[in-house]
Amino acid sequence: MWKLKVMIQFLLSKVPKGEEINYRLQRIKDSYNEKSIKERIVPLVNSLREITNHLPLDGATAVEIGTGWVPICSVLLYLMGVKSCHTYDHVAHVRHDLAEMLVRCIDDKLDDISRMTSIPASLLAVRIAKLKNSSNIIDFFSKANIVYHAPGDASRTSLADSSVDLVYSHAVLEHVPPKVIYALTNESKRILKTSGMAYHLIGLHDHYSNFDKKVSKVNFLKYSEFWWSFFVKNRISYHNRLREKQHLRIFEECGAKVVWLENKTDPNDIVVLRNMRIDKSFHGMSPEELAIYESKFLISFG
Repeated sequence: MWKLKVMIQFLLSKVPKGEEINYRLQRIKDSYNEKSIKERIVPLVNSLREITNHLPLDGATAVEIGTGWVPICSVLLYLMGVKSCHTYDHVAHVRHDLAEMLVRCIDDKLDDISRMTSIPASLLAVRIAKLKNSSNIIDFFSKANIVYHAPGDASRTSLADSSVDLVYSHAVLEHVPPKVIYALTNESKRILKTSGMAYHLIGLHDHYSNFDKKVSKVNFLKYSEFWWSFFVKNRISYHNRLREKQHLRIFEECGAKVVWLENKTDPNDIVVLRNMRIDKSFHGMSPEELAIYESKFLISFG
């Protein structure tokens, strides 16, 4: 089944308005619904709470890399008290109806958010109420103190040097080429204050395992770089397959220091790797290193 999805996305990447068609197919499949959005809220708030252990968000200026179809991260940053958030996407993905759905979902989770963040539920209610009944997506973003740059380039923000407290990405860096990660990291270094930090949650797993349960989270490591680049590295489904230590090397080469790092590994994937042919692109890395399927980085340049 996953190979069928590869072929569909490959073909869509070659036609005009392929991303719009891909979005329509996902809506038909009901990929964006209140249940799926609600399931994302608590984990994302938990990530933001982890950031506050090292960096206050109340009154902060933030940059988000990769807004996505649903502006869930930038809206949660607003709820956390961020003064302004510049969010960048290479294509204008956000839809007003999805933003309105997001508000309804967050409204149902305000007590959970309050409990996790210690922000009074009454204050959260005031902030989310401000976003209701927006006339369009521009009005919605304005009410949430969000500046939406789409099409935009987060590696060329045009923001002033040392003007940002937080650079944030969630499940984005796995979807861009290594040279772009270098550029994003160097831009973060330029715009972050001495006290500022960058947070990146990186999904290192084979994303087709989310679609096809017969596929392991390390399945894509068996394929050659030629095959993977030809069929998957396109504007619809790009995944660079970089492992945690490779991301870490890029950050360090750009002058970053790791403030905090947390990762996840599935023991079953280690077993799979020990019995699977691994492409030469990943030789020299242990099964334990290759099996890391999620990494959270908090880095600084100060």
